[in-house]
Amino acid sequence: MSNRDLAKDIIDLVGGEENIYNLYCCATKLRFSLHDHEKADKETLEKKDGICSVVVDDGQFYIAVGNHVSEIYAEIKKIANIDGSNSPEQGDGKSKRNIGLYIFERIFEFIAGSFTPLVPVLVGAGMLKALVIVFASLHILNTEEAGMNDTFAILSAAGNAVFYFLPVMLGVTSARKLGANGYVGGAIGAALLEPNFTNLEDGSSFIGIPVVTMDYSSTVFPIFIAIAVFALLERFLKKIIHKNLQLFLIPMLSLAIIVPFTVIVFGAFDDYFGNGVASGINYLMEANDVLAGAVVGGLMTFLVLLGLHWWIVPIMLENLANGGDAIGPLWAAATFAQIGVVFGVFVKTKNNELKSLAASTAVPGLLGVMEPILYGILLRYKRTIPYVVIAGAIGGAINGLFEITSLSFNINSSILTIPINTPWQFYLIGVLASLIIGFVLTYIFGFHAESSKAVRKQ
Repeated sequence: MSNRDLAKDIIDLVGGEENIYNLYCCATKLRFSLHDHEKADKETLEKKDGICSVVVDDGQFYIAVGNHVSEIYAEIKKIANIDGSNSPEQGDGKSKRNIGLYIFERIFEFIAGSFTPLVPVLVGAGMLKALVIVFASLHILNTEEAGMNDTFAILSAAGNAVFYFLPVMLGVTSARKLGANGYVGGAIGAALLEPNFTNLEDGSSFIGIPVVTMDYSSTVFPIFIAIAVFALLERFLKKIIHKNLQLFLIPMLSLAIIVPFTVIVFGAFDDYFGNGVASGINYLMEANDVLAGAVVGGLMTFLVLLGLHWWIVPIMLENLANGGDAIGPLWAAATFAQIGVVFGVFVKTKNNELKSLAASTAVPGLLGVMEPILYGILLRYKRTIPYVVIAGAIGGAINGLFEITSLSFNINSSILTIPINTPWQFYLIGVLASLIIGFVLTYIFGFHAESSKAVRKQ
């Protein structure tokens, strides 16, 4: 059966074009948003050649078609008029859905879809970083030996580059996800890492508007917001600029508008909100160790994703100068909670491709390289995020209760950094609690639609 024939059958069997108000393309699945799930013939779909499985969950209708999902998706979009304009709130009765949930799903689908093309290189680079750490720890790469320091630097660059330049790569994928020019999106991300820009000092301004500088390397959400605004701007410019001028004028205006916008908005956000977060954590640490542990352990994952964790580093360094840091062990609880979730995904899933992905993100994670887990698993499967919060909060509270302190600076907690915490035996209890709880929650409650055994009707 051709891709076009399968696409036609899928449209008919989900209730026809009029029953579809949106369609997304995941790694191996088509994700339909339907007005009425009762109109979809799930049993017939499951029997069709070319369809691996059909699952209804979280108000979404998932059809797994394998690695050629993008081709099927393209055919469906050609055949049916699906643009999201026939929104869920336009219907009545069962067709009505919570608009807040709908918006959240669209945002999360945008984030997950932007990361999906990058997962292989994120995981590969993460594994390389982990190997470099192991080789250095075993003195296979002796950084003090002549020539070995250069080798270490080159291999480190190979592993670090994808994470450092993540705004550039996400600029490309997120712009394409929104139907905008991916190369302009990449250029917006690159501008945030351009040497002249990164060398700007505090007190800088743009046409008289104060600019608060920040480090955009490895950040995620600034580029997402920037590209979302860029996509809207590009559509607007296409309507008002003559076609003969669009080739150069739209990219020029987009760069000239979006880059300063991003710098002004996120510089201020990072300054005020980041300072507030750091002050809040410092206050909690002084007021109640257990509460501070629960808050830091539960929310640290979000602070890392927003790039706000760097505001906590000066406090950690000051603590170390005074004899020991208590924030690092709380942060570690969030790290091990993420590792536990990945172990849960590995054991739970029956999908060999996902099992391989989980294993390849867990190994770097155990060595302190968390980006593959964050971007390869957590941001793709939103159901895992509450597990990380719960597990991290419990582990953080335990480490706070035992007043664990770190004797050396470290923001990449791993199995190799356990000895720098004292008393390390109680530290181990806290991080193992995070890991085990994250694993158990993931294994029991599942992590995405394919793990749900019940069919939820709208």
